[in-house]
Amino acid sequence: MRRLLGKQLRDYSIITWFFERVFWLLHQLSPSRMVGGSRLAHVNSEAFRENPKQATALRSRRKEAYILTWFAIELLLLLVTELEVGWPLWIPRVLATIRILDIFQSSVNLSVFDQLRTEERVVISSAVRTLVLSFLNYLELLICFGIVYVTMLSKLAGAESWMDAIYFSVVTQLTIGYGDIRPLGEARFVAAMQGLIAVAFTILILGRIVSVLPKIESVMKHSPDE
Repeated sequence: MRRLLGKQLRDYSIITWFFERVFWLLHQLSPSRMVGGSRLAHVNSEAFRENPKQATALRSRRKEAYILTWFAIELLLLLVTELEVGWPLWIPRVLATIRILDIFQSSVNLSVFDQLRTEERVVISSAVRTLVLSFLNYLELLICFGIVYVTMLSKLAGAESWMDAIYFSVVTQLTIGYGDIRPLGEARFVAAMQGLIAVAFTILILGRIVSVLPKIESVMKHSPDE
């Protein structure tokens, strides 16, 4: 089936076109574009046409360095926020929100919309590597939402420290909800958003896992009459 582009996608489905445009805009605003650009630009690049493996390996290393850098930033934000050095709480809150949106748009674009934007076949460096990075991103979501909760600790009934905030982030993302810590005020909105993003992200990860599983074939060949 031919890929649906531009007006063709809009004629096919207004809803699909709208969300494709939303996530394209989020990708354009993402800090990750400064590191690796878009997957479509990479596939269409001169370096990729000359040596696909080398170009993809170089881009993969840059992306991994980008993820590790964010991990370091997130841990630093947790440390500095807990130490209460006097900096505005909106700084870690904004940085954590930027990373949350970055992770979510990247996952949705990779799994859903990238292939709609080109008639060429979009490739990834490794299915296994993609799954590993997806799980790392899942952990990042836990940490980033934990940072947001640390900045609004007074809005978490029963929470007293950053460890309580991280704990609340874990039980919220896993949709466990023991009830020992309860969100109040705007923290309820943050918890609801984390639950929605976590469910959507989990579905995307499961889809990637299914796509790389080996096909199961039956040993017993049954005839149509059996």
